[in-house]
Amino acid sequence: MDIKEKIDKLRKERGWSLFKLAKESGIYPTTVYNWFNSINATPTREKIDDLCAAFGISVSSFYADVDADNLTATEIELLEAFRKIPDKKKDVAIATLKAMCE
Repeated sequence: MDIKEKIDKLRKERGWSLFKLAKESGIYPTTVYNWFNSINATPTREKIDDLCAAFGISVSSFYADVDADNLTATEIELLEAFRKIPDKKKDVAIATLKAMCE
C-alpha cells in the first residue's frame, strides 16, 4: 500500500470526505485534493504528522502498512543514511532537507 492509499483507507474508515480530512488535519483542502488528483503530488513529512494527529495514530503505525517495495533505490539509501545519524542531529538533517525543498 502506498502513502496515498494509506491516507485514503484511514479517511474512508472514519467516513470522512476529502474536505473533512483537510479540516480535521488543518491542511488546505486544495492541498489534499491535489494529492489525489495529481500523479506526482504527495504529502510532505510535516503533512503526514498533521494527518496522523487528525487520525489519532502514531507516525510509525501510519508507515507500518506502506509498501517498502515501492521505494526507489535513492529513497532506501536516504532512509539507511538517516538511521545512522545520531538522534541529536536528526532534527538538523530534517530541517536541511526541508530547506532544500523550498
